[in-house]
Amino acid sequence: MNIVIVNTKGGASKSTTAYQVASTYFLSKIQEIELFELDNQNRDSANFTNSQIESSQIQVDFDKQLNNTVRDLFLNQKSLNKVIDVGGNQTTTEFIEALSATHMHNMIDLFIIPISGGHQDVVNAKATYDLISKFGKKIVFCLSRSRHAHNSSRLKFQYQNFFKTFKNPTFFVLQDSDVIDLSRTFKKSVYELANDETEIQNINSKLLDAFNIKNNDDIYQYSQILEILEDAKKYKETNIDVAHQVLDEVLNGKQ
Repeated sequence: MNIVIVNTKGGASKSTTAYQVASTYFLSKIQEIELFELDNQNRDSANFTNSQIESSQIQVDFDKQLNNTVRDLFLNQKSLNKVIDVGGNQTTTEFIEALSATHMHNMIDLFIIPISGGHQDVVNAKATYDLISKFGKKIVFCLSRSRHAHNSSRLKFQYQNFFKTFKNPTFFVLQDSDVIDLSRTFKKSVYELANDETEIQNINSKLLDAFNIKNNDDIYQYSQILEILEDAKKYKETNIDVAHQVLDEVLNGKQ
C-alpha cells in the first residue's frame, strides 16, 4: 500500500502527519512500513532513531530526470507499505507532474493533505487538491495543530475557511500538544510511546531515585515527563487512534 503526504506549502505539518499518523497506521496493523522523505532540506524522521519505522531520504534533483526517481520509488523499493512525505513548494509541484508523466499515480492508494490552519494554508490545500484530484484517488485532509478535538463544535470555527472551501471533506485532526515534542525527545512516535510501559517504568524509577536524594531539579523534570507520557496515552486514544479509524474506513471503501 502507498500513502502520499502532500501540500504545496511548507510548514503544513506534512512530516508530522507522515510519521505520527500514516506510518503508525501500519504499525497498528503489525505490518512493515518504510517512510520515504522526498526533500533535499529536511529529514525529520532521522531524529526518530528508537522507532520501529524505517525511513530514507530521497534527494530531488530538478536538473535530472525526476521521472526516473519516481519510477524507482514505486517500482524498485521492496517495502510492502510505503509512506511518502513530499517536500513543499517546487518539490510538490514537480513530484505531481512526475506522477502524471509516469502514470505512477496508479500505484497510490491514498493522498493526505495536511492543513495547519490559516487562510494561506487553505489556499495551498485547494491548489494541491486541484492538482491531484485528476488522478481519481482517495484524498483525506489532516487538520493539524488544532486547538480542538475531532468532535468539537469549535473545530469548524477554527477551520472555517477549510469547511467553506471543501464540501463534506473526509478529515482527521491532530491537536497541538507537548506529546509531539516529547516523542522527538524519546526518538519514537507518540503511538509507540503510548504503548511503551517499559519507558514509563524507567522514568518512574528515576523519579523515585530523585525523591530519595531530594534532587528537586530531577524531581521536577521526571515528574513532568511522566505527566506528558500519561498525556501520550490520551493523545493516542483521542487523536492517533481516531485518525487510524478514518484511514481504515477510507482505504476499505466505507467513506
